[in-house]
Amino acid sequence: MIQKYQATFAKPLIDQLIAIIQRDQQAALGIVNATRPAGRPLGPFAAFLKEATPIQNWPALVLVAQQVDFDAVSDIDLRSETLSFYCAMALVGTDPEWLAEDAMDTLRVVDLVLASAPLEDFYAPLPISHTTVPGGMTSGLDPAVSRILDLRIIRHNLGALVQRRGGALARGPQIEFAVSLEER
Repeated sequence: MIQKYQATFAKPLIDQLIAIIQRDQQAALGIVNATRPAGRPLGPFAAFLKEATPIQNWPALVLVAQQVDFDAVSDIDLRSETLSFYCAMALVGTDPEWLAEDAMDTLRVVDLVLASAPLEDFYAPLPISHTTVPGGMTSGLDPAVSRILDLRIIRHNLGALVQRRGGALARGPQIEFAVSLEER
């Protein structure tokens, strides 16, 4: 079979996104924690997941590729597409007021990372800690095949407060965003 396109869609993109968040979360935490009360710093994510599953390590970041929309009127030699993602942050605590504060600030941390990431970072091999990347390094997108056009934050959702067994409270704020790209 002769492939018409070399498009890889969401799979390598989600690895790059996780690697970028892992790399840049400390810098974003530094910015956000500078505005928080003394003794109440946010910590880095303990787990990064690609699917909503029971959380074992808190706080956790769940990054899910939702769908790929294709541009029906794009160049016949290109797959012009927009990939939609949601990124949920799993937070736990005992005080609902502080959990609300943590949710707003954690959203800000992830928003800072996503909105500040240079598009050229999607092409570079990056270190990643994830079970589905046993080599510990992403390959980056191939610039001969893929061209990132935009990463746009679409929505913040502060999530609902839920009570867990044992009395702990949990909250799952989310960011929805889209990545537009062309693939050959």
